[in-house]
Amino acid sequence: MENNIQETTNQTSEETPKKVNWNEKYGKKTGKKKGKKGLIIGLSVGVVVLGLGIFGFFKVKNAVKTAQDTLANDATVVEAYGEKDMSTYIDVIGSVESQNVENVYTSLTYPVKEVKVKVGDHVKKGDVVCVIDETEIDTKIADLEAQASDADRLAAKQIETANHTVSTASATQSRSLESANKSISEAKKAFEDADTDYNEKLADYNAALYKAAQTATSTDAIENNAEVKSTKAALDTASTTWYAKQYAYDQATSAYSDTAETAAEAYTSAKDSADATIISNTSSYSATASQLASYYDMKGKTIIISPIDGVVTSVSAVEGVPCNGAVMTIQDDKNLQLSADIKEKDYFNVKEGMEVEFTSSTLTNVTGTGKVSNLNNFATANVSAAGAGSGAAGAAGAAGAAVDNTFTATLTITDYTDMLIGMKMKARISTGNEMTTNAVAYTAILGSAEGDYVFVANDMGNGLYQVEKKFVDKGMSGDYYTQITGGELEEGDLVISYPSTVTEGAIIAINEKDADSKDGSVVEEKDTEEKDTKEKDTEEE
Repeated sequence: MENNIQETTNQTSEETPKKVNWNEKYGKKTGKKKGKKGLIIGLSVGVVVLGLGIFGFFKVKNAVKTAQDTLANDATVVEAYGEKDMSTYIDVIGSVESQNVENVYTSLTYPVKEVKVKVGDHVKKGDVVCVIDETEIDTKIADLEAQASDADRLAAKQIETANHTVSTASATQSRSLESANKSISEAKKAFEDADTDYNEKLADYNAALYKAAQTATSTDAIENNAEVKSTKAALDTASTTWYAKQYAYDQATSAYSDTAETAAEAYTSAKDSADATIISNTSSYSATASQLASYYDMKGKTIIISPIDGVVTSVSAVEGVPCNGAVMTIQDDKNLQLSADIKEKDYFNVKEGMEVEFTSSTLTNVTGTGKVSNLNNFATANVSAAGAGSGAAGAAGAAGAAVDNTFTATLTITDYTDMLIGMKMKARISTGNEMTTNAVAYTAILGSAEGDYVFVANDMGNGLYQVEKKFVDKGMSGDYYTQITGGELEEGDLVISYPSTVTEGAIIAINEKDADSKDGSVVEEKDTEEKDTKEKDTEEE
């Protein structure tokens, strides 16, 4: 303490502090002179402002990082737009139809006594579906039989029997051909399954051979490899089955010709015999006998049966009211097909026999496979302009409407799950061609009234991207890619592969898909060490 006092006293006695002029040291002041308290407050405020600035900077930075981390956990898969290798397909849309539609009619003008089915009912061939009231017919027959001679009644019965024989022969022929067709279909399916199984077993065997050859030192070592022996045994079994199913298919095909010929001969014989009976009796008919034969025929037509197995899709008959010809429509709901329009530009890429895959855009359980069974060689003009009516294509063209010529193709559905008549289906026709072209993942394309479009991810910096819509013109479709023939996309645009997960204008993080991948995989980080270093630096800050 004494030392401190001494030092202060000495300083005071030896040197008097010089007064400092404010203007000389700091320049002319413009405000009220601040005391020490004011200076301290000012410095404090400055420190607080600076602190808030620094705090705000890191807060924003951390917020951005939090957004990045959050979005990265659910990053959107994108793929750069450019040339892709693709197997080509042609995509079409159509409604499921029956291969066999029967419109049931009656020539009788008497009231309907009973309708035995309703729309949606399944029926078997030969089931009674409708009964016409036979009261008036029975009354007429009784009156005519009372007037007719024995010879007239006999002649009328002979004609009725002849007509029944022809009808039976026709039905027998139809059943025989139907059975033969079914046998062919079953044999063909069995052969196709055997063929698929054989090719799978052959691929397994070849793979086992290749694998064994990598380490084996001799041919014997390869042949004695356990996996090779196992796959070889399976291949031998598949080969035996393949030959057996092929033989059965050939036999069924050959038998069909014999069955058709035999059935045709039986029908022709019955028809000739009936014609002879009718001609013989008609020549000696009385007016009474002619009418009686006619009513016998009507009596047989009052019971209306289903001509096929199927589902009732419409009913016109009303009980108590005479039919106006049409009774109902029955459609075979087991043998299905799709009628689709093939665009003119795609016509020469489609051939009969090409494989087809069917899917539903709304029902994942509804699927199927089939083939192109028919392709019309003449076009129809479709007007695509909005508001264009059903007028001639020339008139539409003159009015500025776009005219797109299409060809109708019939796609037979051979195997399916949960498919029903009338369902709207997508059909993908496999053309088997290979091509390199500008394309995007087919899952990336969405449709609207304005046209097809995709979403792209635009770089905003800080690892974030903004979603933008771009319209495209579609071309051929592949197993993963769809060709882009025009529109707004530019080379290198990051196209979002699964757009249902984003909305236009949204902020997202991305994972970029490998340009050479067709399975949806994303690019691995090329410099993991660099990425880890950046993350560490960010955490320290």
